Amino acid sequence: MHNRTKLFTLILGMLAMCFPHTAGAYDLRAYFPLDSGRFWNFTGAPDGSSSTWAVNGALTLKNVGRVMILAMDNGRFLCLRDDWEGTHIYAEYGPDGYRIPEQPLLFLPSDLKLDVPTEQSVTLKVFSDPEGNINFKETGKSNQTIKFMHKNVEDVTVGGHEFKNCVVIEKVTTEKDSTTSETLYLAPGVGPIKRVLAKGKEKTTYVINSCVGGGIIKAENFSIKDLQPFKPGFTWTYKDQKGLVWNTVTKDKEPVEKVASLPFAEDTGDIYYYVLDDRGLIMTQKFWSLVGGCTDFHPPDSPLQVFPATLSLGAYYSSVSNARVHTWPSMTLMEEFYPEMHCSSIVVAKEDVTVLAGKYRGCVKVCQVTVSRNFNMNNEQIQIGYLWLAKDTGVVKKQLLEMTNYFNPLRINRISSVKFWDLMKIDKKGR
Repeated sequence: MHNRTKLFTLILGMLAMCFPHTAGAYDLRAYFPLDSGRFWNFTGAPDGSSSTWAVNGALTLKNVGRVMILAMDNGRFLCLRDDWEGTHIYAEYGPDGYRIPEQPLLFLPSDLKLDVPTEQSVTLKVFSDPEGNINFKETGKSNQTIKFMHKNVEDVTVGGHEFKNCVVIEKVTTEKDSTTSETLYLAPGVGPIKRVLAKGKEKTTYVINSCVGGGIIKAENFSIKDLQPFKPGFTWTYKDQKGLVWNTVTKDKEPVEKVASLPFAEDTGDIYYYVLDDRGLIMTQKFWSLVGGCTDFHPPDSPLQVFPATLSLGAYYSSVSNARVHTWPSMTLMEEFYPEMHCSSIVVAKEDVTVLAGKYRGCVKVCQVTVSRNFNMNNEQIQIGYLWLAKDTGVVKKQLLEMTNYFNPLRINRISSVKFWDLMKIDKKGR
């Protein structure tokens, strides 16, 4: 009898290992996939706008290593990393500055049992630019407490699409005497399909309207030649978040490595040199006004593909190449520098956009991350955010954050530019 009891106990233990749900624990990594190219588009904002979360690219944080980027709207992004305890936040960036937790902040536990909370308290260092001269410094600290609770498992219907066996997770965040609650409905293999945010008496519900892996995105292709005008003499005029006006002008083509390239000159001082052919939109050279240098590409390294010839809704694209660095305008080669340049894009949505220049229908929304990683200079130049491209017009709206990420622990990262640009007008005369 004793042996039979031991055998029965052993069988129960093996079943618990094979079927962890029977013990009430769920491995949440299967419910929130964070592979590159994943994205989620939500509707439900009070102003009627849509919002996007997208996993795109990586950067190298000092004392941490490589982390993935979760790009959000309005210039915000999180630096995330997986381990056995769950997914943790190592930095959170926004247009006004950034915060670094003194210990990794839990984004989502790896597993939770029903009605058994997981709680964490952390201190975040706050970095900002009080003088407004791109000189970031630590300007404060903030204490935060988070609590995760696995509330339920249920089937959820969103937009006529049913998702089976969704886990319902409540996250309560307390900071500076303020408490907010976010309830996440996570579908297996898909991720967040519904989010309910509550603060005091205010409550907002966001629901998914398209994503990768959920079967709710329609395949559609867009030619980059149909989207982007490519002639000298075009002028795009934008207004930024501060009311300042910026122009981007295409000038006469110039040879770069014997290839005629069209310069796109911004009022910021940056100049991008492109070729548009069967490969897509290809960057052959860039002048960086911030550092007063120039990068280009020399065989056997290929120019950087910014966009493929055809953009497919829901697709993820990535291009990597090594560049040479020159002084400007002398074009003296700096042989000790050989940066790795990376451009990755996700075509996340097709949507109508209203800007100062008018309403543009069927715009292609792209999450784009570009990185120039120079190990000899111990830094990365990074641009992260979203672009909206309209047919025969090009970029009608952009939300981009540019920053320098230093590998040297004695240097403080800096946000060099915030571009929330809306198109005011376009001169299509060309030459």
